[in-house]
Amino acid sequence: MLGDSLSYGLGAESNHGYICVLQKRLGIEIVNKGVNGDTSKMALDRLQKDVLDLKPALVLVELGGNDFMQKVPLDETFANLDRIITSVQAQQTPVLLIGVQNGLFSNKAAGRYRKLADLRHTGLVANALSDILTRADLKSDAIHPNDKGYERMADEVEPELRRMLRKLGRL
Repeated sequence: MLGDSLSYGLGAESNHGYICVLQKRLGIEIVNKGVNGDTSKMALDRLQKDVLDLKPALVLVELGGNDFMQKVPLDETFANLDRIITSVQAQQTPVLLIGVQNGLFSNKAAGRYRKLADLRHTGLVANALSDILTRADLKSDAIHPNDKGYERMADEVEPELRRMLRKLGRL
């Protein structure tokens, strides 16, 4: 898992971020390399050490939220995501791209995640924060989910992750 604070599980009780939830549900180990505050560029810079050197069977990539908050141009964000994906795929490793919403009431990034996933033939969860950002009962702060919100994120990610793991013979 290469990601930011959402993947890290910021705002959740201990061991209740969506990655922990997915591990429990699927009975698999997911090495969580979610780092609070990471942008797509920061994650790209640590990709080799944190992910590629581990020789994973599958890589989940959830990035973009911090780019959006820091007003990094979408073209730059998605160029970084493309470099991450192509670097992972160069090792013959499949990628599940997990998109996040780039605005509270609009989501101009959703189409970009979809376009990138189509171009690079990755798995896709277009918006893992679907219906979470506008619900105070699912958030621990203005951005991050609480335990219930992370359960909802896991609900969004699980079907595609399960499909990809079955295809790899890992479930």
